[in-house]
Amino acid sequence: MSMQSEGFGKPVRSPSAGKVPFADVFTRIKKYFAKVTENKRMGPDLLFMITYMASITTSKATRPEIFAYTAARTEFVPAKYIAKVEFFVKRWNYSYVESLTTIAERVNNEMVRSMLNRFANSIESGVPDEDFLTRELATIRSVYKNTYEQGLEMLKKWGDAYIAMLFSGALVGIIIMVSVAIFAPDDVNQTLAASYFIVIFISAFGLITMYRSVPLDDKTHHLERGSKEQTLIRRLEKRIVPVAIVASVILLVITWNPGLMMLLLGLMLLPLGIIGYLDDRNIILRDAEFTTFIRGLGAVMGGKGISIGTGLSEIDRKSLVALEPFINGVYSKLNLGLDEEKTWGRFIGESGSNLIYKYFNIFRDSILLGGRPDKIGQIVGSSMLEQVLLREKRNTIAMGFVILLIPMHAMMVGIFLFLFHIMLTMSKAIAEVVSTLGSTGMGTTGSISGSLGGGIEMFVNFPEADMTMYVIIMITILTVANTIAGKIVMGGDRYMYYFFASTLLAVTGLIYIAAPIVVGMFFNIPTFQGV
Repeated sequence: MSMQSEGFGKPVRSPSAGKVPFADVFTRIKKYFAKVTENKRMGPDLLFMITYMASITTSKATRPEIFAYTAARTEFVPAKYIAKVEFFVKRWNYSYVESLTTIAERVNNEMVRSMLNRFANSIESGVPDEDFLTRELATIRSVYKNTYEQGLEMLKKWGDAYIAMLFSGALVGIIIMVSVAIFAPDDVNQTLAASYFIVIFISAFGLITMYRSVPLDDKTHHLERGSKEQTLIRRLEKRIVPVAIVASVILLVITWNPGLMMLLLGLMLLPLGIIGYLDDRNIILRDAEFTTFIRGLGAVMGGKGISIGTGLSEIDRKSLVALEPFINGVYSKLNLGLDEEKTWGRFIGESGSNLIYKYFNIFRDSILLGGRPDKIGQIVGSSMLEQVLLREKRNTIAMGFVILLIPMHAMMVGIFLFLFHIMLTMSKAIAEVVSTLGSTGMGTTGSISGSLGGGIEMFVNFPEADMTMYVIIMITILTVANTIAGKIVMGGDRYMYYFFASTLLAVTGLIYIAAPIVVGMFFNIPTFQGV
């Protein structure tokens, strides 16, 4: 047996040099997606990192300290390149200019390469690090804003193009369905497979293009402790999702009605979707208020020379509607003498916001290093305000897309289902008329067929089983594609998938159930009298 296995495996291993077939292909695909994800994260993370470097320079940190502290901030993607610069300087005795230039040559991202080269030129010219990083922060903000706005313009165009292309793909699917009903080809499945391929290709092309063009904006921090909405979703989804899937499958087996299954699945996922949507809205409000909060806190601390805990009592918390409960909780805990690190860690976790997580840690670290609170608050608040304002622009575009997406999805699904049931009704009615004629009515059948131009024969052989499965598969593809499209455009955490999936599944299920009823009420085939 072992000899047979070895003999079988030898011709497989020999051409591939002992490697698993397609292993290199999968590795290259994995590296490609990792590169795309890293490039999308590079813009906001570079802004975080330069904000951090500019903040700690207010503490008169030396150049080795700036690089050492920045290299330790592994949550910033570009920090790994600073760590490599630090490695060359400390282990190989390179100068900072040589290290920055060497690393810049090996970086693929244009923004990071340009920043490293500018830093090297600044050091070589003798410009103080604080002056360079202050100017560099303004440059990075401008570059980030320009890149983000370009992405928004691309998103707006590709969002409209996605809807137009998907509607065109659905129209092709409808034409194929009508063609099958009229001509009844021998190989129906091959014809339907071409329709699947067209719609899937158009959907994948539109989704990938939108994903590549949309700016990355992580709203949640993905820490172990999250907001109350995130905690609730994490607890509920472990129960609701499996139960929803099992219940939907059981209902499908019992009734064989995909519409009821989709409606049930959508309704059971709806609570998760609503909670996720509320969490997304709350994070947007908290981020908008945090810019005012951090600036005010820094100004109070710098002006009066007080600590963070004391500074909380000096700011106007009532004007911060979304953040007031969190700030009050921190203030009361600090007054009770609880550990400051854990208290602020809980504040960051319960806020659920990625921007608060990144920027507040920058603020606290810079102050702990001896920086000026008023200047740090201004630096951090300005950087965060830039991202908050850009997010508002994206939300405007996203809401317009979503408002168009849901009715468009309902229309495409409705056209598929109503047209299918109309043709099915016609097929059954015509088949019933033809069957009643019997063998004695062949002449009459021929006269009827001739008077209608042979139209009767077109719908007699309608493949009901194949076309039913075809319609189910097509509306499922449309539902999945539109769910992903909504999440890509709207952004937010993965919980937003529940929001779009529940909404679109419920809409699809309702239309699937209502379509045969409505067609039966308003579409009747006239009978042939006196035949």
